[in-house]
Amino acid sequence: MRRTKGCAEQTREAILDAAEAVFFRQGVASTTLSQIAAEAGMTRGAIYWHFENKLALFKAMQDRAHLPKERFFDAAKLVAADDVLSTLHENTLEVLRFAQTDERGKRVYTILLFRCEYIGEMQEALARMRESEEDFSTRIETVFARVEERGELSRGWMAKTAAGAYCAAIHGLFSHWLRTEEGFDLLATGRPLLAALFASYRAA
Repeated sequence: MRRTKGCAEQTREAILDAAEAVFFRQGVASTTLSQIAAEAGMTRGAIYWHFENKLALFKAMQDRAHLPKERFFDAAKLVAADDVLSTLHENTLEVLRFAQTDERGKRVYTILLFRCEYIGEMQEALARMRESEEDFSTRIETVFARVEERGELSRGWMAKTAAGAYCAAIHGLFSHWLRTEEGFDLLATGRPLLAALFASYRAA
């Protein structure tokens, strides 16, 4: 029984690896389950045993490469820090370091941002992405609300606008980096950007 379960998991992972490779190479809309099966060296039946359709396969691929928010952006831990802004700043730099070496994450987020048309059945995947982005925005706004409560946020900012600027900066930097196929050093470019942004947040 253990061997059967282990083999099934290996097969599932191989299918996800194949889907990731084909989606990245030719885009989601142009990819068929037959092409994924061929990439994996399997039959379409093997894919249907594990995944109902291409959307289910896409969602599983997306989940497998999910950014560990609890690791970097645990709002409860951040708001409890002695220096909330410095802790968020340091955690963000860690995210940039992590992103540069996370090969699977780079491929999957390139697919999500630049290799997929969110129409038809893929609208459900877009809704999931929006939910994830809203969850992240809520976490960050909670952090800045705490900074504001402490009187540590510059008068030029409110918690909501500070969180919005932060999310826009991170998303813009990351998506531009992927769009240019890692055409610049993410951490080296992000470090001064974040330094300037966080300096503007801190009350005098």
